[in-house]
Amino acid sequence: GNATQLFFVETALRSVRSGALGSSTTLTKLVFLNNNIQDLEDGAFQGLPSLTELEVSGNPLPAVSPRVLVGLPSLSKLFLGANALRSLQPGLFADACCLQDLRLSGNRIETLPPSIFRPLRYLRTLDLSQNVLNELPAGLLAPLTALRLLKVSDNLLARLPHGAFGALGRLAELHLDGNRLEELPARAFAGLGALRRLQLQHNALGSLPPDIFAGLPNLTVLSLEGNRLATLPATLFTGTPRLLHLSLARNELEMLPQGLFANLSVLQTLVLSYNSMNHLPAGVFQGLAELATLHLSHNNLSSLPAGLLSGLPLLTALVLDHNRLARLPPGLFDTNEGLVRVGLGSNPWACDCHLAYLLSWLQGFAEPLTHAQASCASPAALQGRSLLEVPHGQLQCPGAPGVPPEEGSDREHAPGQCTYRNPEGTVSIACDSTSCQQLSLHLPPPSPPPRQAAGLGPVYQGAWVLHSRCGKLRVNVMVTTQTGDEATSPGLPTAP
Repeated sequence: GNATQLFFVETALRSVRSGALGSSTTLTKLVFLNNNIQDLEDGAFQGLPSLTELEVSGNPLPAVSPRVLVGLPSLSKLFLGANALRSLQPGLFADACCLQDLRLSGNRIETLPPSIFRPLRYLRTLDLSQNVLNELPAGLLAPLTALRLLKVSDNLLARLPHGAFGALGRLAELHLDGNRLEELPARAFAGLGALRRLQLQHNALGSLPPDIFAGLPNLTVLSLEGNRLATLPATLFTGTPRLLHLSLARNELEMLPQGLFANLSVLQTLVLSYNSMNHLPAGVFQGLAELATLHLSHNNLSSLPAGLLSGLPLLTALVLDHNRLARLPPGLFDTNEGLVRVGLGSNPWACDCHLAYLLSWLQGFAEPLTHAQASCASPAALQGRSLLEVPHGQLQCPGAPGVPPEEGSDREHAPGQCTYRNPEGTVSIACDSTSCQQLSLHLPPPSPPPRQAAGLGPVYQGAWVLHSRCGKLRVNVMVTTQTGDEATSPGLPTAP
């Protein structure tokens, strides 16, 4: 009668014969879901001029007749997923020129006729995922100039033809994940200026052309996870300035070239987990002013440069689990005021005097961080003990005092070194028995206000008494703006 939607779900229907549904000018949606349909006759849905959505999914349907869509002038959505289709017959969409959404996922389609999509000039969504396609015929996608979403995930594609996506100037999402791609043509994504999401994870890519992403200025999400990438060109991301989320996890990366992320000033999430990196350049993350989440877990990192995080003012989450870290450099988190979640578990932490900075930083939070599994690997007396359960008084470095090695040295820091801090945590300095290094200073507002010296810029003066387990240290700092070639210079710390 006046029904607008009709559903057949989990019935024993084996076929839909021509004329079986009669005629209706009100029916707009027709669904056959998880039945036993093995045959759709020519004109099976003829007489339904208002039908806009047709779904025949989850059936053992082996083929679809070229004439099955005759008499459906209003059809805009066609779902044929999770059937047993092995191919599509030429002419299938000849009477479906208004189709906007076509879903063919979860079938057994091996090949596609090169002209199969020629009538679909209004198509916006095409889902070919979870089939057994081993190639995309040249010109297959050329007619689909209105396409916004293309999913070819989880097929058997080993290569892409040159210019496969060149006509898809409006495409916003391209999913090529879960295939067997070992390489990409140099201009594989040329013409995709509107692309925002590109999924390339879980392929077999061993290398990437330096300019492979050069024509993607609007790209915001890129996943290269689960490939075989051992190195990356330093200019790989220079053409993707709007990238927000980038995953390079589960590759074979041993190093990152300096400047790799220099043009990603709005990047928010960077995932580098499950690689083979044992070293990070000191400035590799410089320029990532908007980065909030950084994943470095499951690598081979045994040390981190002191200034690694200095250019990440908005960092809130850092994951360092499953590395070979025994200590962190003093001051590592000093510029990351928003950092509230840190993963430290499954590292061989050496609970000696060099852990004082990390321990003080952790204890500065009222709520526990995500470091519950972080425990001491040495010395033997503290082995297995949670970092937060170790009293500062037990963080000992045996042996005589010495001078700490330079940054990047594999030698131990000087035994007896202490880090002095004020209660607010705005000033800290690491010292041993002979000298002081690594001054970290967040200038608070001076009191009284700075005076204006004749002929000079503002003068800043501050004095603090810093404390550590080694005792107290007084630090005086004076900053002056001078004329000529003289540099602005802070004062030196002095001990009482």
